[in-house]
Amino acid sequence: MDRLRVMVVDDHQMVVQALVLALSREPDIEVVGTASTVREAVDTISTAKPDVLLIDYYLPDGTGVDALRGLQSASSKIVFLSSERSDEAVLAALEAGACGYLVKSAPLDQLVAAVRRAGEGEILLQPGELVALLGRQREQQRRDAELQRVAASLTGREREILQLMAQGTDNRAIAESLHLAVTTVRWYVQVILEKLEVHSKLGAVARAAELGLVER
Repeated sequence: MDRLRVMVVDDHQMVVQALVLALSREPDIEVVGTASTVREAVDTISTAKPDVLLIDYYLPDGTGVDALRGLQSASSKIVFLSSERSDEAVLAALEAGACGYLVKSAPLDQLVAAVRRAGEGEILLQPGELVALLGRQREQQRRDAELQRVAASLTGREREILQLMAQGTDNRAIAESLHLAVTTVRWYVQVILEKLEVHSKLGAVARAAELGLVER
C-alpha cells in the first residue's frame, strides 16, 4: 500500500518538528520534505512530489499563497496552517486552490486526520462555514463601499466638525475653535446629519465611529 506523501512548510522549527514527528508515526504517511520559506518550498516541491502540502500561511519571505503561485505542479492537495484564521486569509487560501485551512492550536491528532482527509480528496471546510465566510465578506465589502461613499461626500470642514462632535464639543465651542458663527456650525451639523442619514448628533457620532470616520 502506497503511503501518503506529505511536505511541511513552516518557519517555526518546533512546529515543523512536532508535525514531522506526529505524521511520521502514522504507518500510512511519509514526510518527504520540509521547507521554511516560500523560496525553499518552490525549490523543494518538484523533487519531493508530495500528495499533500501542509503550509504555513505567513512565511518570512511572503505567504503560502505566494508559494503556490510559484509552484509548477498542481497535483498536491494544499492545506494551509496558521496561528490565526482571518476571513481574508482563509478566502485567499481557498482562491489559491487550498482544500483546507487549519489553526496551529488544533490538537495534533486532528491535524493528522485532516492531512489524511485532504489526501483522500476531501474539502476540509464545511459548506455552512463557506457560506458564512462569504456572507461576512459581502458585508465587509458593503461597509467598505458605504465608507467610501460617505467619506467622499464629507468636506474637510464637515470632517473637522464631525471630529469635534465626537469629542463631545458643543456647537458654541466648535464655533469658537473654528472661528465660525454658531449659526454656521448649526448649518454644518444639519448637513452632516443628512449625509450620514441620522437624526441627532449622537447618531452622527455613532454612525461615523461605525464607519471609521472619526478617531475614538
